[in-house]
Amino acid sequence: MRFELHCILWLGFYSSLASSYVINGQRWPRPETNFVFDLVNTRGQTTSPSGISWNQAFETAMQRWNERTVFRFHSQRGQADPCRDDGKNTVGFRRDDCGFAFGRTTLAITYSSYSRGTLLETDIVFNDNEPWDTYDGPLRFDATDFTRVATHELGHALGLGHEDQIPAIMSSSVDDLILPQKDDIEGVTALYGGQPPLPSACQVQRPLPLNAWVPGRLESADCRRLDIAESVFTSDDSAVDLYTLDLPVAGLIVIRLESDQLDPYLEIRQAGSLLASDDDSGSSTDALIVKHLPAGRYQVVAGSAFRTLQEGDYRLAAQINLGPPNVRLESDWSVTINAVEVGGVSYSAKLAFFVNPQDPHGLYWRLDSYALDPGKLAPGAILLETTDLVFNPVEALGSKFDVILKRYVFSQDPAGWYWKLDQVFERH
Repeated sequence: MRFELHCILWLGFYSSLASSYVINGQRWPRPETNFVFDLVNTRGQTTSPSGISWNQAFETAMQRWNERTVFRFHSQRGQADPCRDDGKNTVGFRRDDCGFAFGRTTLAITYSSYSRGTLLETDIVFNDNEPWDTYDGPLRFDATDFTRVATHELGHALGLGHEDQIPAIMSSSVDDLILPQKDDIEGVTALYGGQPPLPSACQVQRPLPLNAWVPGRLESADCRRLDIAESVFTSDDSAVDLYTLDLPVAGLIVIRLESDQLDPYLEIRQAGSLLASDDDSGSSTDALIVKHLPAGRYQVVAGSAFRTLQEGDYRLAAQINLGPPNVRLESDWSVTINAVEVGGVSYSAKLAFFVNPQDPHGLYWRLDSYALDPGKLAPGAILLETTDLVFNPVEALGSKFDVILKRYVFSQDPAGWYWKLDQVFERH
């Protein structure tokens, strides 16, 4: 039998180098183990300053591994001494490191006993000379989050070592991340095999209706971006809401994610693959995607641009006109717009064909006239925050087309409104 220890230190910083998980070389005979605890700090307190009990916080840390890996931590209430080699996995607060002084920056230590590579016992000691609390989000300097440190120590308990090359909960120093990251999950998979489960929050997908604003809220109980298949992020604790979008026809679709409480980040996926993403193409920090898609089922991911958890309300809309075209190309190549959405208000408008002397081969139009739309027709055109125009669709030459007109500044008339034909897709 041997005896090892691992500790986690105060605030540090991650490297951006590409690397992988670290395995200590020991594992449990099965992907599960039991911890005995009934946590009370050395001042006799059973709850953190935020009101969450230490027991609940430790069980939350266990659940973070249980939800994302094949390993299962089980809990059992009972008083036990983490400094005793008694065959029980135990946890406790102490003012000393089992009779020795804690290191100046040591927050917690995990002791592991094993034989021939098989773990027999792990015990976790929390340094109660340090201020503790329980909270999500960025690390505070007045108190360390007990739950994220417990999550780290439990990583040692299942056989992982420190990983300081890429973002991971198994970094040797505390950071803003609170969940096991992809690197950590891959390490557990290498130790115990199996397929990591999809967290229950990521199995819920709301239907996203077309042409309607849907309210939502990002919060800690949501799915996290790191859990999404084929994510381009190696680490990301930010919350996401998942939506199913059924597109009955091939067409140019406008998807908006807006919020005044968080920085929206938007993705479109299909069969686990990322098709498009956006951060700030909408007004201010809002997200906007304009993309031509075939008919089919898609996943829309509403999230925030922050790597850590950001909570707040938002609204989401996917816009495409499925009715008769409300935009028509006339025989003189002018464009009649029966209904165009401008900042949520509907107008009618007329665009005159314009021969640009600076680009005689391009196709240009200028704004000729506009008025409020009294009939409140479904918009067949959308003026984006970029001041580009989207027609979905326009009736032209006996067919229907989805069209993007890019805003053009004509030097001889800088106050006028001009657009140039940018993209055309036939609507079938």
